[in-house]
Order: sequence, then structure tokens, then C-alpha cells
Amino acid sequence: MGRRSQVFHASPALQPVAIGLASKSDACRVSKPFPLLSGFYSDSSGLMATRRGNQEGSITLRKDGLWVARLSHEGKRYAVYGRTRDAARQKLRELERKQDQGLPLVSSRVLLKDYLVGWLDNAKNKVRPKTYVDYETTVRHHIVPVLGQIRIARLTPEDIDKAWATLLREGVSASVVQHAHLRLSKALNDAMRRNLIFRNPCQAVSPPRPERRELRAPDANEVHRLLEISKETEYYEAIYTAFFTGLRRGELLALKWMDIDLDMATLYVNRSVYRAKGGQSIYQDPKTAKGRRLVSLTPSNVLILRSLLERQKADGLLQGHAVNEASLVFSYRDGRPILPRGISGAFTKAMRRAGLKGYRLHDARHAHASLMLKQGVHPKIVQERLGHSRIEVTLDVYSHLAPGLQEAAALRFEEGLNGARKSMTEELIQPQLVQKLVQ
Repeated sequence: MGRRSQVFHASPALQPVAIGLASKSDACRVSKPFPLLSGFYSDSSGLMATRRGNQEGSITLRKDGLWVARLSHEGKRYAVYGRTRDAARQKLRELERKQDQGLPLVSSRVLLKDYLVGWLDNAKNKVRPKTYVDYETTVRHHIVPVLGQIRIARLTPEDIDKAWATLLREGVSASVVQHAHLRLSKALNDAMRRNLIFRNPCQAVSPPRPERRELRAPDANEVHRLLEISKETEYYEAIYTAFFTGLRRGELLALKWMDIDLDMATLYVNRSVYRAKGGQSIYQDPKTAKGRRLVSLTPSNVLILRSLLERQKADGLLQGHAVNEASLVFSYRDGRPILPRGISGAFTKAMRRAGLKGYRLHDARHAHASLMLKQGVHPKIVQERLGHSRIEVTLDVYSHLAPGLQEAAALRFEEGLNGARKSMTEELIQPQLVQKLVQ
């Protein structure tokens, strides 16, 4: 289309102060008729605007003296305002930059607490039941009270720093605050993917580091004392298996007889059990992908479990409940399942009766790993038995054993080297002896 020959007459609103002209003479020049240049048009309100293509912005002057810049995006019109044309143009360029980068053009007005409600609801069917409860508890107790009233788009690293400092002053442990930070960061990453925010402020915050608790596990003598005391209880076989396999509590109590092959001396970890609110037992997948695993049983553990199965079948006949492959391995004499709280309480009582203190049922798992590593078992095998996701986790958790393992490795190296030297010496000496005998 060629150059248009229309004449534009300035609106009375176009005064020097309103549009920021340099002088009165400039205003006089504007008030005179002049040819409208190509690329501009006059709308019905007498405003001058730049003609743009689809998805491009335009800048106009309103009657009240404000400049307004508009941009079309995905079928919607967005507007920003400025007291000068340059100010409006600068805001328009910011909108265009966000448009080019695929960022949201308008900041979300949603409060963080409201966003987290939807985030939790969406996560409910994507994570394990216990994981969801951990998420919900952390959000309700440690995130919403200190950050919930802030708009998600206005949340800053400073806000998060202050929130964590407040929790620490109130006596919340550094470990709990660190978990809250990880949960919040995960939620905000999801908000970025939904274009609700264009950055995650958690990435600019260093959460508090909890002090590393020294890992204590029962030694061999203490394990024997604990097992001897446990013989008098219904939990003996479960505690014995915990020490001899390193299974987590939830994995241990979820075992069914179909998961155990007593002839091949193996068990297969296929699920774990979680006791939810209201007393419901929920069976779920193992904690990690490596959690599904085959664990070899010791001969003594096989004997213990075989004896347990025979006793359960006898109890079932007497009390009228069937014992089959789908039955739980660890249950009470009347067939009721052993609950997580029950076995943990029994372990604590046995520990005290044995004259020990400071141990938990989970420390049976640590004892299993520690004793294997001290016996020279390769950390990769220990990782597989424990079901850790990566060998680095195993090495990190049991790093306190590193000095002893280093000394043992050094001694083995020297023994191996000296053994090779001795063999070489014998090979050199033997021909000489034979030659002397012949002479």
C-alpha cells in the first residue's frame, strides 16, 4: 500500500505538558495540519498509534495524558501505561521480551497458600501415600504459616530467607527447615513449568545445613544380646530378620510368604507398608527403583523363618484362620499383622533390658551394613542388599567406617605384594637347589 495523503489534526488534549514537548513553539507546529506518514493511523478518539502486525504492540496517548502500550498475545490484549512515550515503550519492550521467551506476560495474583493447595492435590496421585503425607505436613506446618500470604509472583529470596530464620528461632530443627525448602522449591519449579512465575526464588537461597548426626549401630556383641532378649517376645523372628537382611521396617512388615523361597534361601522385596491416619495400613511400592531387590538369606535365618511358618500353620488350625502364600510373614499368634509402632516399641524394650540405650529398630539396618563392610564385603553388594538408589548413598551414610576400611585395605595390599614376592623368590631358589642336588 502506498503513502497515505490524509491530514491529521491534533486533538485539544495534545498540549506541551501532557505529551512532554520541549516548548510552546513545538506545540504550535503540532497544531498545524501535516501529512500523516505511512505506518500511522488516526482512530476515532483522535489518538495517534503505530500500526503493527499480528502479535506486535502499539502505543497511544490517552485524553488524560497517559501513554498506553498494547500487545496482542494468544488472542488477548495486554496493556501497560507510562507518563511519557518512552516509559510506555520501555514497558512494551519488556512485554515483548517475555513474549519472545515464552514467559507469562502478567504476574500471577495467586497467593502462595492457594497455589500450594492445588499443587498438593495434583501431587496426591503421583507420589507414594507416605510421601504425600510428608508434603502436606510440611506445607501446612512450616511453609504456609510464614509465606502463605505472599503472592507467588512476588515471592523473593529475601522472603524465604526471613521465613527460614523465623522457623529456626521458633525451635524448628535445621533438618526440618531444609525439608521445607526442598518441598517449596519443587512446588515453585512446577509453577515455572505452568508459566505462573518465570524464576524460582528458592534457587537463590541457601537453606540451613543440619548437623550430621553420628551414626551409631550395635556391634556384634550387642546384636547377640538384643536377639537373646527378643527371644521371649512375638517379635523375635522379625527383629532377627531385620538384623540379618537390613530391610527397612515397612519392607519387613510387608513381606508375604510368596516373597520368600526357603529352599533357595532368598527373599524378594516387592512392597512396603505404611500406617496412615485412621489406622489404615497402606501397601505401596518400595522407596526407590532399586528398592525392588532380591536378598539372600543366611542359613540361620532360613531355619528361623521355616520354624515360624510351621508355627503359624499350627496356630491357624487352632484359631481358625488360613495361612497361605498371601499371608504376611510377620503377624501375631491370632493372625493379626504386626504394626510398625508395635515392633519399634518391642525393640526399644529389648534394648533397655539388654542394658543398652540410644538405638532404634532402624539401627538394625545400619548394623547389618556396618558388619558387612567391616568384613570386607564390597560396597556395591551392600548397596544392593540395602536397596540404596546409588552407591554414593551407601558410601556417604557409612563414611564413618572409612578409616578402618582404609587400614584393612592397606594391610591387604601389603600382604598381597609380599605374597607375590615370596612366590617369586621360591621360583628362583628352587632351580638352584635342584641343580646342587644333581651335582
